[in-house]
Amino acid sequence: MAVAINDRTAEFRYIVTAAQRKHAAKPGAQRLLGDDAHRGAPGAGGPQQPPKRSEFARNAADIGRGISATMGKLEKLAQLAKKRSLFDDNPVEVNELTFIIKQDLSRLNEDIRNLQGVSKRQHPKPDQEGENNKNILLLLQGKLGDVSANFKDVLEIRTKNIQASRSRTEAFVSTVGQRAHASLPPPPSASPLYGTPARGTPSPGADLISLNPMGGGDQQLQLQMMEEGQNAYIQQRGQAIEAIESTIHELGSIFGQLAAMVSEQSEMIQRIDANTEDVVDNVEGAQKELLKYWSRVSGNRWLIAKMFGVLLSRSRLLLVHHHHHHHHFPTPRSTMTTKTFPLNTGQSIPALGLGTWQSPPGQVKTAVLHALKSGYRLIDCAYCYDNEDEVGAALAEAFAEGVVKREELFIVSKVWATYTTRVELGLEKSLGKLGVGYVDLFLVHWPLLMNPEGNDDRFPKLPNGERDIIHSHNHVDIWKQMEKLPATGKAKAIGVSNYSKRYLEQLLPHATIVPAVNQIENHPALPQQEIVDLCKEKGIHIMAYSPLGSTGGPLFTAEPVVAIAEKHGVAPAKVLLSYHIPRGSTVLAKSVTPARIDENRELLELDADDVRLLDEYAARLTREGKVQRFVYPPFGVDFGFPDKS
Repeated sequence: MAVAINDRTAEFRYIVTAAQRKHAAKPGAQRLLGDDAHRGAPGAGGPQQPPKRSEFARNAADIGRGISATMGKLEKLAQLAKKRSLFDDNPVEVNELTFIIKQDLSRLNEDIRNLQGVSKRQHPKPDQEGENNKNILLLLQGKLGDVSANFKDVLEIRTKNIQASRSRTEAFVSTVGQRAHASLPPPPSASPLYGTPARGTPSPGADLISLNPMGGGDQQLQLQMMEEGQNAYIQQRGQAIEAIESTIHELGSIFGQLAAMVSEQSEMIQRIDANTEDVVDNVEGAQKELLKYWSRVSGNRWLIAKMFGVLLSRSRLLLVHHHHHHHHFPTPRSTMTTKTFPLNTGQSIPALGLGTWQSPPGQVKTAVLHALKSGYRLIDCAYCYDNEDEVGAALAEAFAEGVVKREELFIVSKVWATYTTRVELGLEKSLGKLGVGYVDLFLVHWPLLMNPEGNDDRFPKLPNGERDIIHSHNHVDIWKQMEKLPATGKAKAIGVSNYSKRYLEQLLPHATIVPAVNQIENHPALPQQEIVDLCKEKGIHIMAYSPLGSTGGPLFTAEPVVAIAEKHGVAPAKVLLSYHIPRGSTVLAKSVTPARIDENRELLELDADDVRLLDEYAARLTREGKVQRFVYPPFGVDFGFPDKS
């Protein structure tokens, strides 16, 4: 059986070459994984010494060469593993190659881990070169993962061939032995060649004549030696199988380490993607300033007339056209920090809240305090976000300065999956960090249970890098604990988060308290209308998180979103935030930039045509199966969402 080896060397070299060209175009930039020396500029006093490559570049180049060398060894091992004949097999060479490749993989895995540490030391803050380093790390991890997977496949094929060979050998030995015993001559009887007819042994001194030089005893001895040799060989092959199985087990550990490293890189990239929202904020702010400047210039008719008089002879007609084209009535806007929706508990929940998920550490307190001073009254928190202490510091300062009173706020928190068998303890932890005596709304963050005695308080992992999840746990049991909280006075209302229609239909028949809220990812590219309709029917309020999808995602360029934004002269982000108000949903806007926090207070009052365009767009994506979910942690659990089931 041929073994297909996925050689991505060409792809790796292409990416490295592209990175070299990109860095070479920047003055003073370091060359990436390059081997040619820079030449000195003409007139600079002779050729300059080539700049030294960074420690990261040198180590990455060594790892790349190591992976290529290991792939060559693996190809040779694959050729040896394909041999099925006993005569072609070379177990000594196979075992040596297996040991060498296994050592190479362990060494390369450790080198990549060290290289990751080098990158973090050289670039503690995000920059362009740091991003390139992360991409190279991911590429090296991917190539090493491919080599490890191919190595595992080769060893499995080798094991199958050895087992098949053992079966054929045992069958052969058994058949030969039976035939040999059947072909042995009968024991000697009375014969004139012996001393007396009645004895089977010759008389003393009688002449002995042998008509069968390979007598029965010799045949039996030869067969016995052959069988012992075969048994020794089979035992040797069995030991080889055990060694291969042990190697495969060690490879599983390497895969687990690689999976953990890739998971860390993925979480880091996700955080970087979230932080780029601030860059978008700054760009949009600059765009607004330019629009204001243009508005002031366009309002100066004398300046416009002079400009067009110099450039064109028909300035009057163009000026009139420009005047009629650019002057229109402004779109009505309203401050959403004062708008509320009713809950099934009799409480009122603000239509707009500040989200704190993935907010950069060290910036949460300032953002929350600014939001409170700007009029925000809903703050969305969670124990899992690991920043409730910063939120608590902002609340304490706001209370002390008289910015707001506790009873004027609507604070939301969530019980995390490691506390879903200890819900009240999870609530106590959040209250302690927030520095308040109660929350206005407490939610089940995700309907699952992670090992409460695992190796991490928030994200326990198994040895193979997967999440340590108790799959036998019933989410209805979580809600039974939640129903005890309102009586304690520590949570005025309770609800759920990330609940699908299927999970709600499983929960509601057993609930004595109907959830007040279901917090879900919601935007035009993921309307989740089946959940929204069920919640509306049962009196469950929808709270939408990730209303923009993802920073720079497809929603910002979606045709109806762009058309509505141009119609009202606003950024697409404002259209996406405003989408939820006519749907009767609370929307969470996340930002740590003061200007953006202020801007998000004033949402559009979308008219009927705007709502129709967005609803038609959402319905079309749902009908064509093109909805996009941007938040779905790797739990390995089917939560019942149609786009993920």
